[in-house]
Amino acid sequence: MDYLTRPRLLALAVLVVGVAGWLSVATAAEPDYRIGNDDILNISVWDQKELDQVVTVRPDGKISLPLVGDVQAAGQTVAELSANLSTAYSRTVRGAEVTVSIREIRSRPVFLVGNVVRPGPMQLTHDMTVLQALAAAGGPVPTADLESAFVLRGEKRIPVNLHKMLQQGDTAQNLKLQPRDTLVVPNASAVYVQGEVKSPGQLKYSRDMTVATAIAAAGGFTPMASPKRVTVTRDAGGKKQVFRVNVSEILSDPAESKDLPLKPNDIVIVPQRLF
Repeated sequence: MDYLTRPRLLALAVLVVGVAGWLSVATAAEPDYRIGNDDILNISVWDQKELDQVVTVRPDGKISLPLVGDVQAAGQTVAELSANLSTAYSRTVRGAEVTVSIREIRSRPVFLVGNVVRPGPMQLTHDMTVLQALAAAGGPVPTADLESAFVLRGEKRIPVNLHKMLQQGDTAQNLKLQPRDTLVVPNASAVYVQGEVKSPGQLKYSRDMTVATAIAAAGGFTPMASPKRVTVTRDAGGKKQVFRVNVSEILSDPAESKDLPLKPNDIVIVPQRLF
């Protein structure tokens, strides 16, 4: 796949899943959602406006309310907590009917870090995959290294190849996220193409990049180029390595000529042809 079509496909993939990602973030909690620490709740006692409260679930999982004191909230559904509070208030308020609603979910965060449009936390109000979270964060920025993303889950580091997911439809990479996961999208490495190409400069590195594909991404050779004398300069642990590559042979017979795979920070130099 050429380098010009990749950004278009990436943008299309992000657009297709974007609506689903945002709906997952914005929709209210499902009926079987279990309240967690740090969630914010609305408590309303029917016909007793002075008892209405907005409370935050404490780290110990409890909330404090007038007349009833401390009540366990974490681990219960909204319906279960409503029933328990109705029972508790009925000891002092005749015919008490309590309604509980979730004002804001804060107990199920996931975090997006690095090269996405809107990094930061979001809440898992529903099941959410890496692709949905990425879309909800606006997608990756152009400098993102899609091949080297990963999810931090506790002490585990789980590789997630976003390139395979977005460009090749590899759903095996689309991990289901869990609360307190961190999706890290690192900055891409670069290679540099200099000399007789139409658009010399820096290119975002990818693992399948070779001398020929890098030159193509730089616009191809100028009329003054010498394709037979291309060199690649590489820093190998402080030692300079220089590789000579006959790109003319690679282009004329790709099956027989081995293109040179590039590494991050390689410098491809295309000299002028000799007269």
